Amino acid sequence: MSQPTCVIYDRLSRLFAEEAPDHRIAACRAYAEQRGWKVVHVATDTNVSGASKLEDRPGMREVLSWLPRVDYVLAAKLDRYARSVLEFQRLLDAAKSTRTTVVTADGVVSPENASIIINVLAAFAEYERDMIKARITDSKKHFRARGNHMGGLAPYGYKVTGPVNDKRWEIDETSAAVVRDCADKLINHGASITGLTRELNERGIPSPADHARQRDGRKMRGTKWSSTTLRDVLYTPTLRGWLVQATPGDKRGALTNQPVLDAEGKPVSAGPEILSAEVWSAVRTILDSKAKGRGVDRSGRSLLLHVAVCSECDGPMYRQRRAVNGKDFSTYVCKRGVGKAGIHKPNVIIARHLEELVTADYLKRFGSFALMRWAEPDGSAVLQLSEVTQQIERLAGNLAQLDPNGTAARVAIGQLTALEKRQGELQAEAEHAEGRWVSDGQTIAGEWAQRDEEGRRALLADLGTRLVIRPATPKAPKRFDPSRLELTYKGPSWRQELNPAEAALVEVAMEEQLAEEMSN
Repeated sequence: MSQPTCVIYDRLSRLFAEEAPDHRIAACRAYAEQRGWKVVHVATDTNVSGASKLEDRPGMREVLSWLPRVDYVLAAKLDRYARSVLEFQRLLDAAKSTRTTVVTADGVVSPENASIIINVLAAFAEYERDMIKARITDSKKHFRARGNHMGGLAPYGYKVTGPVNDKRWEIDETSAAVVRDCADKLINHGASITGLTRELNERGIPSPADHARQRDGRKMRGTKWSSTTLRDVLYTPTLRGWLVQATPGDKRGALTNQPVLDAEGKPVSAGPEILSAEVWSAVRTILDSKAKGRGVDRSGRSLLLHVAVCSECDGPMYRQRRAVNGKDFSTYVCKRGVGKAGIHKPNVIIARHLEELVTADYLKRFGSFALMRWAEPDGSAVLQLSEVTQQIERLAGNLAQLDPNGTAARVAIGQLTALEKRQGELQAEAEHAEGRWVSDGQTIAGEWAQRDEEGRRALLADLGTRLVIRPATPKAPKRFDPSRLELTYKGPSWRQELNPAEAALVEVAMEEQLAEEMSN
């Protein structure tokens, strides 16, 4: 039978002459000799706290590396291993996985009673874990109710300020300006998330992660904006200054996080708002309406995509880009009329002439119109009502899974009662809240001149533009033929909702208002 082996471990929080480890190591060697064990290694840690993690101690890392090759780990006393029950339990778990026994030279933990002591310590470790978890949970609940920052980086647009136990958000003007600019371009200038992402990267605007590193004086990593990152930045409720938390059953994320509500059903504020209720709601509506799943055709930069359709199949005409010697020979093509797999005759038309014709006709008809957008009253009760109603639905769903006689159920019922009261108040306010069409103080022609192709396509769509293109007549001259086109408009959204007489009166009033504003 081979001789049992052991590794000796000793730790000192502070190294003083009177506390040198020699005598403890000697005691361990004597204990090993008495047991007939062979000491194969001695590991020591000095100036190391017993509460520190095992992997943070050089000497303990040596012990861990020896575990698969020895029978015992030996220390003079139990507190040499760790002064944290949880860390000692981690050592026991590691030793158990390698069939190694942890013992002490003072006899408190011996080979004969090791299993009993380990079970007792495991129970204490579990109790300590529960106590720590409870303290952390209660602490988070307390600070969340006060609207305090819960740790980590502040949301993009904010920075953290205040003492340790009362941290709040304040607006970081540099990043907040990026948020407001993107929101304005989405709402008022027909921008897209893809286009805005490209613009931010071209302008060299640091990504949220790099912005935080730059602000804190750390080395930047050169990370770029992505459309997903920008969407999350603009979608999150933190832009209202609200604390957020994950929805039960969902992963934490900007699209699923919900505001933390107080007992009255009002969002808990951790700082000032970056976007008003009206602007934030408009941004989220745009992002929701433009969301596309995998396998869906992306819009690209084509001016007439989803505006130009084929007369043969009513399918979209796609822009095929082609340049020769610096000249544009791009065309709009129906994919269903191309090649052997085509289901109808070819339908192709020169892109440059087509876009020039649509642009000229569109601006002639609508260029002098005032650009209008739908606006809810700022701080609208309708928006708050929607938020509170969603919270009620989620809380009611969670309540069904709770013990009806338990504390959690009573708390949930109390929150539901407060939320329902708030819902009633908001419903009464919402009855008197009315949205309206408002002028941006700009003509459609002026806005067209400022936008890129994506923005202009949005203007065409807003006014219900539809362009039907017929295939060329066989053997006809290969030149641009306007007679192949049928261009129609439904008109502005605000005009579509009125009867012709009302629309005419509204147009006159808006033209007069716009002329007055421009003259001032």
